[in-house]
Formats: sequence, structure tokens, C-alpha cells
Amino acid sequence: MTATPRVFLEAGHVKPVWAGHPWVYSQAIAHVEGSPAAGDVVEVRDGQGNLLGRGFWSEGSAIPVRLVSRDPDEALDEAAIARRVTAAALLRDRVLGLPSTAPGRDTDGYRLVHAEGDELPGLIADRYGDTVCVQVLTAGMKRREEAVFDALAALPGIKRVIEMPGGEGQRREGLSVTARTVRGTPTEALEFRERGFAFEVPLALAQKTGYYFDQRENRARVEALSRGAAVLDVCTYLGGFALAAARGGARAVVGVDRAAPLLATAGAVAARNGLQERITWRQGDMRGDLGAWAAAGERWDLVVLDPPKLSPTAKHLQAALPAYEGLNAAAIRLVTPGGVLATCSCSAALGPEELLRVIAIAARRAHRQVSLLDMGHQAADHPTPPAFPQGRYLTCAFIVVK
Repeated sequence: MTATPRVFLEAGHVKPVWAGHPWVYSQAIAHVEGSPAAGDVVEVRDGQGNLLGRGFWSEGSAIPVRLVSRDPDEALDEAAIARRVTAAALLRDRVLGLPSTAPGRDTDGYRLVHAEGDELPGLIADRYGDTVCVQVLTAGMKRREEAVFDALAALPGIKRVIEMPGGEGQRREGLSVTARTVRGTPTEALEFRERGFAFEVPLALAQKTGYYFDQRENRARVEALSRGAAVLDVCTYLGGFALAAARGGARAVVGVDRAAPLLATAGAVAARNGLQERITWRQGDMRGDLGAWAAAGERWDLVVLDPPKLSPTAKHLQAALPAYEGLNAAAIRLVTPGGVLATCSCSAALGPEELLRVIAIAARRAHRQVSLLDMGHQAADHPTPPAFPQGRYLTCAFIVVK
């Protein structure tokens, strides 16, 4: 039997991994014993040879090892994959009550497997009713994808599994993926319910795995803040925040996106939920139009700003800060005195403290006073290890604008 390759860490890089951080960065590696190929199981050890865990090797990556297990006796085989998928589904069921059949709050669309948070790094799986959409993001998971697909297809109520492309992260791992049905019969749309809303998302318009379940709890907060308010939902995608505001009793709701096909689909979703008369859809671009609308005198009681990720990693943050500050300054100008801005960052590099600094600078630029009402984060079906701040990527700040 060939010995498992061993990855030894530099002395100054041991403690984070020992404490539970699941990534081993390339600069943390002192030396490697053996010649692991992409996707191989490797052992991670400190300078004295103590085992810290085992994971999958990513050749040439800035993160050569993502730890899967710290149990020295656990084999990282197909059975281990299946155990983790089953455990992830049970966590959502027993602890979070998902799927939920509560009247008016029924939900069968949610994050089913959240990578490191479910001890399956490189794997994202979302449930859409009887369908699971999965992204296999690393070489280690790609080599074990048949076990992944089998485990997901075996879950109660699942009729099909669809693999979705994962963009730049997959390309960095040397993977090329196109959307394909890997278990069950193909479908052209994802049908699901979230907090009582019925959705149908054409696969052709799906982003990432299809929808953004991470904002579910923040959408509920917007709903609670919307009674009697005029609400502007910027970067609405399929209208999640706009739907919440309309059901929450807003007197006017406008959903904004630059893509006409998305707005048409959002309109169909609103009609499906009996809210088509409560929401107006406007085609516009956040970078060019927010400032123009503010200059033209538009004012809203509640503005939701949920832009795409402008800073993919920490090294991009400084270059992205002016854009974040400009967008938030324009959004602040649109808020009526005493109104609320719900502004989001979906980049771990722009976390809570960094986002609050952006808001403070943006408020000064807009010549407005602001105060923090509350902070929201990714929904609870997106768990993360406590020692893994990179996994806590979503921040939503609820700001009172004076």
C-alpha cells in the first residue's frame, strides 16, 4: 500500500489549522513528503509530526489542502461522503426545520450542503423542491462526484440532481463544467417555495446554483420593516426583497435590475404570488442610475442595495472600495430622512466592520447622518466553522438615515 502523502506546516501557521480553520494556504507549507496528485488524500501535520487532519490536495492552488476530517481513523471514501451529505440534510431537518410546511411560511428551497460548514469542502448543494443543484468546486470533490451525486439522489423527496458550473473557482482547479442533469430526468425550470412564496426559475437564468437562499432571513427583516413604506429594491434579481416588501404592506415597491429577462421572470413570480399589482419593475444599472435618480429628487423610505460581489478576495478589496463607497453614497441620498438603507456585501473580504466603514464614508460623502439599526448575515442553513472567518461572507447592514 502506498503511503499517504504528508504535508508539514511552518511553525507560525499551525495554530489556525489546529484551532479548526479548514484551509491550508501554500505559504503555510514547510515541505511535502510524497508526490500527491490533484484530488489525492493527504495528511496535514505540524513540525513535530502531530496529525492535524486529512484532506484533498489541489495541485498549484493558493489553498493546496482543504481539510475534510480530523479523525485519524476515518477513511475518506465514498461512505464518508455519504455520511456527511446525510448529516447535512438531518441538520436542516431537525435543527432548522427545513423543509418547512408551516402555513404561509412553507419552504422547500434552501442550502442543503454548505462546503466547509458541513465538512465537505468544495461542495455546494441547494435544494429546490424535488431537485438538488450542486456545484463541485475542487479537484478532490470532482474525483468523488459519483458518490456525491448518489448521496444527494438518495435523500428523501429528491427526484433529480443537476450539476451547475462554478465559474472562476473551478477554472483555478483545472475543472471545466457545464450544466447537466446527473441523476433523474432533466427539467427546464426550478420550482420551490421560500417563506410561503412560490418560485419558478428557468435554468437558463439561474445564477450560481439557481437562487440566493443566503438572504432569506434578511428578506424577512425587510418584510417586517416595509409596512406603509415606499421601497426600492436595487439588484432585485428575481424579486426576493421586492416580494417581501409587498407582502409586508409597503405602499409602493419598485424592483430594479439591468437585465430585462430577469425582470420579466421576477414579474412572473410576482404574478404567481398574487402581487403583480403591488410591484413595478424598472430596468436600470446601479452604477450609473442610482446617483441620477437621487439627483432627480427620488426618495424612498426603504432602499435595499444588494450588489454582486465586487471584491472576490482580500487582494481585490482596496480596488473595490471606491465602488462600494460610491454605490452606498448614492443609495443613502435616495433615502428619506428617518428611512432605512439595507445594504449588503456578499464578499468575505468586505465583512461587518469593513462594510460599516464604507457606510460611514459614504454617509459623509452624501452629507447625511446615519446610525446602525441591526446587522444581518447569511441564513442559518449556511453554517461555518467558528475558526473560519472566510466562510462568513454575507453581511447586511440595516442603517437609519437621518
